[in-house]
Amino acid sequence: MPENEISQVSRRQFLKNAGIIVGGTAVGSSFILSACKDREIEVTKEVTKTVQVTTVKATFVCPVCSQEFDSISALASHLDSAHPGEVETITKFVCPFDNTEFGSISELKTHIESEHLVAEPLDPSIVTLNVNGVNYLLRVNNHETLAWTLREQLGLTGTKIGCDMGQCGACTVLADGVPIYACLKLSREAEGIQIETVEGISDGHELSPLQSKFQKIDAVQCGYCTPGFLMAAKGLLNVKPNPTEDEVRLALSGHICSCGNFKKTIEAVKGGV
Repeated sequence: MPENEISQVSRRQFLKNAGIIVGGTAVGSSFILSACKDREIEVTKEVTKTVQVTTVKATFVCPVCSQEFDSISALASHLDSAHPGEVETITKFVCPFDNTEFGSISELKTHIESEHLVAEPLDPSIVTLNVNGVNYLLRVNNHETLAWTLREQLGLTGTKIGCDMGQCGACTVLADGVPIYACLKLSREAEGIQIETVEGISDGHELSPLQSKFQKIDAVQCGYCTPGFLMAAKGLLNVKPNPTEDEVRLALSGHICSCGNFKKTIEAVKGGV
């Protein structure tokens, strides 16, 4: 170092250069400090708190049916959909980490968030679909269409798959009261929407007035396209209870009947029910 150059060296750097820093602790620092007593020295203490973090995979068990879930949100959705009338009566929710019991699922969730620092894994394949007024917790693939989920996972086979490309109308369902092609709607995109299928417009074994009118007028042939026509017609009648023939033709224009029974189908919808 040139004689005329003065280097500014911090106390910590000086101790480190002198080889007396061990694991962040100054060895013999009291001796060094006493030598610097005439100077004002600011000492900053850095404190790190060690926290116990839970890393074990938890299993949340339904207190009603003992079904297991990998997150508390999945358990909550299951309770809402599978046991809606029993949630109020459940008084025992057990923490999977320390077996502490709680009287409600909200208390359990608060306990886990405050005591175990568990970040719930986000599983994008888990969705909750509301179909015909019932919530279903389902695991779906990214490419899975609503039509496939309704038929293969929920067993609602009234929704037909014809062209599977949005050109025949056989898969039509109502989304918040509006007709859509279920073959063009991904199941993941249907979360938060009220879905209604042809099974939902009847009252158990009693046909709805619209279905009865289709039956009375013989507005069916093979029947494969009928559910799609019914749902499109119901969507129209939701906004126009007494539609004209032109309005009916326009509403049903996206549907194909291979049997050629369009005349009677239009007659069944025209004028309402």
